[in-house]
Amino acid sequence: MFDTLAQAHQVIEESFAANMVEIVAGALRPAMVFSAKSDDKLGGSRIGGTPDLPKVIEWPQRPVPNNIDEIAQRAGEPLDADLRQHLAAGLPYAFIAQVNLTEAAGLGDVAKPLPDAGRLLFFYDLIAGPFDTGVQSAKVIWDRSPAEELAHAAMPDSLVTAASAYRTMIDDSNRQYGIQKDARPAGAPFPGTPYGGPVRPMALKVALQLPSFSCLEFQASGQLATTYSADRAVIGGTQAFSQAYDDVSHGAEQESLLLGVPVPEQDDPRYDAVVVSDYNAQSVSHDDWAKHRDTVLEKADDWLLLLQIDVPGWMQDSGEGTVYFLIRDKDLQDRAFERVVTVYQQT
Repeated sequence: MFDTLAQAHQVIEESFAANMVEIVAGALRPAMVFSAKSDDKLGGSRIGGTPDLPKVIEWPQRPVPNNIDEIAQRAGEPLDADLRQHLAAGLPYAFIAQVNLTEAAGLGDVAKPLPDAGRLLFFYDLIAGPFDTGVQSAKVIWDRSPAEELAHAAMPDSLVTAASAYRTMIDDSNRQYGIQKDARPAGAPFPGTPYGGPVRPMALKVALQLPSFSCLEFQASGQLATTYSADRAVIGGTQAFSQAYDDVSHGAEQESLLLGVPVPEQDDPRYDAVVVSDYNAQSVSHDDWAKHRDTVLEKADDWLLLLQIDVPGWMQDSGEGTVYFLIRDKDLQDRAFERVVTVYQQT
């Protein structure tokens, strides 16, 4: 990520041959990123903690799915038993982030796809979500309540209990295997659990990003993608161009972003959104992917990244993976946030 076009050009000019500078710079795209701040204002943007809710909106709970066994089987032994128990409990979702839309709108055209008032509240089931791509594992609420009607919501008792049990389980496991916790820097927040992350007040700002080679936008970049692929195909060569591009596009990754281009840990998560939405499947076989690839790529272009959250950053601990909140362009225009699909990836 780059804060300014000048900064981006400087890095690109230092990393690539002169004839490739404008080609690489032409792939730059705007996104909104989160920058930590000290004051946590009511209705302000934040990652972790708890949301600000009016009395008329309750903290959302995940409905008990009618395919518990199917979801649990995806986790495999020995996780399946715990996952069945978790899903049957119908716990509230973990709160992920709150975005002040007035603040976002003040950043200009980059925020144009979003509503320009209220707040977006993001919730996710971090226990089951990695095994259940789709609309069930998350809840996104567009709250337009006046600021004077808001209050900091208390974490539901059932989540407090689950978080306490999780910490006890981790402590017991560490003692069993003689694992010592790393010392935390002075002033560092108490780490979170899959049921909630520590509060981090945030400001939004505009940044520029280079799309990863596995993103749709990169694959459609013409000469840039051609040059990269040709360089990667050189056997025994230095692969200088592709390595430089990977370093520049991933070297200073922003852990969380709003809109912009997904930063995949695997393939573009929008492919997964198409597979689960159009094929009613969590994944497709190698043969089916080859058969439907062109259709999936075409339909994936209809999907947008709404929010990307880095799990270790959200937990402020040694979690894994990235959660992508994805929405079709038409659904975003219609403000149909109930149609958001979440995809979890980890390397």
